[in-house]
Amino acid sequence: MPFDAEKMRKLPPEREFLDLNEYWYFANQWLVRLLYPLPVSANAVTFLSLAMGMAAAYFYVAAGDDALFWAAGFLYAKLLLDNVDGNLARARGEESRFGRFLDSFADFVAALLVYAAIAWRLAADTGQYYFIGWGVTAFVLCKLQCSYFVFYLVNYASRAGTYQLNRADESPTAEEQNDFRAGEISPATYYLQKFHTAAYGWQDRLMERLDRASRSWAGMLAADERHDKLWYLDPRFMTLCSPLCLCTNIMLTVAFTLFDHLEWFFPLVSLETFYLLGLQTWKVWKFKTRSVLVS
Repeated sequence: MPFDAEKMRKLPPEREFLDLNEYWYFANQWLVRLLYPLPVSANAVTFLSLAMGMAAAYFYVAAGDDALFWAAGFLYAKLLLDNVDGNLARARGEESRFGRFLDSFADFVAALLVYAAIAWRLAADTGQYYFIGWGVTAFVLCKLQCSYFVFYLVNYASRAGTYQLNRADESPTAEEQNDFRAGEISPATYYLQKFHTAAYGWQDRLMERLDRASRSWAGMLAADERHDKLWYLDPRFMTLCSPLCLCTNIMLTVAFTLFDHLEWFFPLVSLETFYLLGLQTWKVWKFKTRSVLVS
């Protein structure tokens, strides 16, 4: 089957928005085109992405003048491959629940190791061990920011007719538990889903509660389909939301690493939480204003 770049799209053309993260992995399509005819699965690319993240974490704590250069290089490779795997799966029609949960597992493990390594390096270099606590705080805030973006992306994409394999709440349903017991869901897929629930579930529930409260503050009618579309199918909001994606977080890490100012990274991640809160406030205000106009 010939390569069709259109199949890589996450969204139908009429629903696409300006995703700022696409600027960070501009070589994505070239790599997908290169790998498409080769016997390399999308899941193998995900494992390679995880290996790149682990290598980056190693170089953050390694000695040597060029250690940070290598850390930034491997981390950028992780960023690039993390987007190649999904696009390759879509181009081949190989999307799966296993691949979805494997990707989230790789992201969590790589981010945890990199944040821990950066915190340890800063503490060791400066003798200021508060960087350990700041690293933990920044990691948690990073995960919350990413969950915020993913929550609205999944709701946007599902209403646009794509992302049918993903849900805002990925806790195993009763049907999935029965399918696992019947052997219709593989143990690898099921336990990766359980890991996803343990690692991300509390964040997903928090985002759902924030969204529910925001809709209430905005005066949204729960059973009003028109209001539901206005709330979730907002491309400008998604563009403003896109810097909170993990991809931008990784790119900022690469930039601060190359400029040898890692001590600025954790404070910036923390400040981005205020951007999230401001963005949600703007969303509520805009909807309230718009509701008056369209009611």
